[in-house]
Amino acid sequence: MPIAVLTQAIISAISIPTEADNINIYLKDGDFVSISRKELKEKKSTDKLIVYKRDKELFEIKASDIDYIQYESLDTYDKTVDFVKEYNLMVNDLDEHVLNYYNTKRYKKSRTSQTLAVAGWTLAIVANPLFWAVAPIPTTQAIMTMRTANKKYVVGGKEWKEVKRAQKTKVKALKQKAKETQEV
Repeated sequence: MPIAVLTQAIISAISIPTEADNINIYLKDGDFVSISRKELKEKKSTDKLIVYKRDKELFEIKASDIDYIQYESLDTYDKTVDFVKEYNLMVNDLDEHVLNYYNTKRYKKSRTSQTLAVAGWTLAIVANPLFWAVAPIPTTQAIMTMRTANKKYVVGGKEWKEVKRAQKTKVKALKQKAKETQEV
């Protein structure tokens, strides 16, 4: 059982990025550039240039050429919006759909960690002292994840299924759009 608690803690900490996690930069000339968080090079960027690395090559985007920036992921927004706002660029607000999806996802992840934390502490007290070493991991994850979830945007039941389906469709559309811009 300690292995199950530890495995869940590791798995819940891993997230696989999708096209929705990219920063979408819309240029004044009508072009569109989609940059992942990994590609964005904050240290190499200056106050007038945003630098990103793709296929071992550095690319620059002049801040003056950017019309606006659109985020499709709350995780990416949380981690990069402060950097992007330094350029005094217009950052579009997140859609309510995005807020519903990511806050509900965080809330569900936190509830799973809470369940495993309770199981871990119960087993540590009742059965096996080995759980004293493992039980704090899901407890910490549950607390930290619950703090980041805005309960105002948490949905459930049929509404959650609709939000998940809409997010899946949106990710496919973003993937297709990124593929089309790469081909050009």
